[in-house]
Amino acid sequence: MKIINRYVLKEHVGPFVFALSALTSLLLLQYIARKFGDLVGKGLSWQTITEFFLLSIPFTVAMTLPMAVLVAVLYAFSRLASENEITAMKAGGVSTRALLKPALIAATLLAVFMLWFNDQLLSRANHELATLQIAILRTKPTFALKPQVINAVKESQLYLRADRIDQDESGRMGGVTIYDVSDPMRRRSIYADSGTLRFAPNKKDLVLHLYKGMMMTAPSAQHGQLERIYYNQDELKVREVANSFQSINADTASKGEREMTVCEMQAELESRHASFQRAYHDSLVAAWQMATSKGRKAVKPSDLHIKKAGGIGALYCTFITRYLKVPAAQAAEVPRMPAFARTTRQDSTKKGAAKTPAKPQAGKSDSVWALVNGILKKMARDKVPPGAYLPETAAKTVAVPANPAPAAAPPPLRVAPAAVPTATVVPPPGARTAPVYPSATLPGPDVSSINIELSDAKLRLEDARHWSNRYGVEIQKKFSLAFACIVFVLVGAPIALRFPRGGVGLVMGVGFSVFAIYYVGLIGGESLANNNIISPFWAMWIDNIVFLVVGLVLISRMGHERGTSRGGGFGEFMDATRAWFARVRGAEVSA
Repeated sequence: MKIINRYVLKEHVGPFVFALSALTSLLLLQYIARKFGDLVGKGLSWQTITEFFLLSIPFTVAMTLPMAVLVAVLYAFSRLASENEITAMKAGGVSTRALLKPALIAATLLAVFMLWFNDQLLSRANHELATLQIAILRTKPTFALKPQVINAVKESQLYLRADRIDQDESGRMGGVTIYDVSDPMRRRSIYADSGTLRFAPNKKDLVLHLYKGMMMTAPSAQHGQLERIYYNQDELKVREVANSFQSINADTASKGEREMTVCEMQAELESRHASFQRAYHDSLVAAWQMATSKGRKAVKPSDLHIKKAGGIGALYCTFITRYLKVPAAQAAEVPRMPAFARTTRQDSTKKGAAKTPAKPQAGKSDSVWALVNGILKKMARDKVPPGAYLPETAAKTVAVPANPAPAAAPPPLRVAPAAVPTATVVPPPGARTAPVYPSATLPGPDVSSINIELSDAKLRLEDARHWSNRYGVEIQKKFSLAFACIVFVLVGAPIALRFPRGGVGLVMGVGFSVFAIYYVGLIGGESLANNNIISPFWAMWIDNIVFLVVGLVLISRMGHERGTSRGGGFGEFMDATRAWFARVRGAEVSA
């Protein structure tokens, strides 16, 4: 049996290597063709271009490796069946399902390798490639001028046209016209009979020597005014015309979700999930405050308890940190968005938090904040009614005017404690005094402030949900693409055995059809998850689940042949496909 297993695996190696190399080269050439315009004409070295090509291979392999598995399974089992080797093995007591075991074991090992590849190698390569692309985009094209054409010396700032430009090292020009539009307040045109151009010693700045010409300036704000300056010789220096390539250290650049490992994305997902729960709790608190402010009865939300997001990413990170001793990734806490013009705010993230006035914004004195807190604490301790307390710090600064004028005896009226007579406040020389409030009460949350709370919570809720879905999609995608290797073995082997004489046509037709459906569903599911329509799990796993069910159904019927091995060609496959569509249309018409 070991010999048969090795023989079956040997039949898969050649088609797998050929399909992987061919498909990877095809997709890589397509990607390079789209990026070709960003590479040419920038004076990049061959080392930089080679690095760009090599870093583009990993994410291409991540797409083509499952497809190569499907092509290899279709070709290998189709060849074994067409040459009656499957019949001979069945005559020797080896079932077709037993022939699937070595392929499934190899696919499982390949899925584990692909999970490591997607998690570690692919994420690092994507980060290096993104950093390299940023460095390439910062590199300006190599400077080149053409005669009889308006050349952009510096885009949106300086343009040059010359009747004649010598292509030798002298850089001589004839009939030069320069259009300077860098200043929006004035337009300047420079004419010269001849001139030369050369690069400065730094190889970035362009120096133009102009001879026997005229400079005309027309202010934009003053129509009809024109200034002319005639010269025999002039020098014009244009900075940063040519810029050489400068690499960027990838360790100092920030990472996107496709440039992170699973554990890094899981840490970000947990942080966004916690932010989502806080925003949701804040929206409930604001809704409760809105209801109570309008006199309606409402149940106060319970205290907030943050729950972990969990999922397959958390299980994976727990496994590799506990058993493989891989350091766990940490994510910084996402700051909460500040509310706009809040008067009061309850910190709902802490259990048993009390309602306190909002701290004044930057620019106000901290002594005011301390004074108000002291007032409220003393009022709560002494049970003093609102408006009946004057701050002690303010009372100490009250001075009675010298020689007050005698006043008539007031009638015996009952004066409220809040009616404090106006006094002159005399601050110490050079001292900064805080404003004195006549009342210690602060206004409670009104309807407008609660509406601001609701809007703020809604914005934070949508932002946290959006980023949670994006990180969740990328985590699920890494596992889904790895598991596709196993699914395609379960789908490809029964189809190849059902149509043993399909040949290359069967391999190409079924392979591209299955993979087109798979990746259309993958891309569509990602778009739906990013728009908060479906969950990241179903977005990335629905294709695997559908093809897994189809594969299991086909395997269950693999031992029930209804024809001989002489049939099963690609024509029969097409006839069976047309018959299936005919049955579907007939069922729809009868319904």
